[in-house]
Amino acid sequence: MALGYTNSGPGGADFMPIAKFDARSGRTFRVDREDGVNVPTDITHNFKAVFDFENIEMGWIYFVAGSPPDFQMQPLGMPRAPKPSDFHKYGFRMNIKLSAECGGNCRDFSSTAKGVGEAMDALHDEYLQGVKTNPGKLPVVIIKSTAPVTTGVGEKKSTNYKPTFEIIAWVKRPADLDEAASAKALAATPAPAPAPVASRGAPPSTGSSRAAAPAPRAAAPADDEDFG
Repeated sequence: MALGYTNSGPGGADFMPIAKFDARSGRTFRVDREDGVNVPTDITHNFKAVFDFENIEMGWIYFVAGSPPDFQMQPLGMPRAPKPSDFHKYGFRMNIKLSAECGGNCRDFSSTAKGVGEAMDALHDEYLQGVKTNPGKLPVVIIKSTAPVTTGVGEKKSTNYKPTFEIIAWVKRPADLDEAASAKALAATPAPAPAPVASRGAPPSTGSSRAAAPAPRAAAPADDEDFG
């Protein structure tokens, strides 16, 4: 339970396309930007990705409707920072690389949903055990199944879905995950202060539809060729 979900920094810009598990529907999507519009593609039944646990971040996230999320993240293992606002929720953020059949590129993967965080916590435990016999490699992960979790009563009753992640293989680290990690670090670096302006007259510088949760899936084979 190293991720800290059993307990009750500077953030970077959202610089790459995302993949997400929608806890309300129990489905997984990749989201692409087309002509200024977010276009989700359901990849629930063939989701397979390399998870970059070496660079996972924990922290406070505020998903703002119609705007980029606000990430206040820190590397795993650092003390939890104070909550920035009542709107922020604790969660994780990491880079993943989708298999070729899911799109084949690197994605930003994050969540503040409790069930997703608990599932990621269990997966991290599995990763820590597996990496001992797979040094220098990263896990290939699928979502084996989902389970409904109902909370509340009466009109406040609601059902979300908790995934079960499974490691099905270990592969050498894809080179573009290194590029993604470097880009994220660069995005999180504060920009240098602008030089003084001599003239006062200088101009200023300038969601998801609800659907039935998917049925459990069989683990598919994976090897280095699936991820370049």
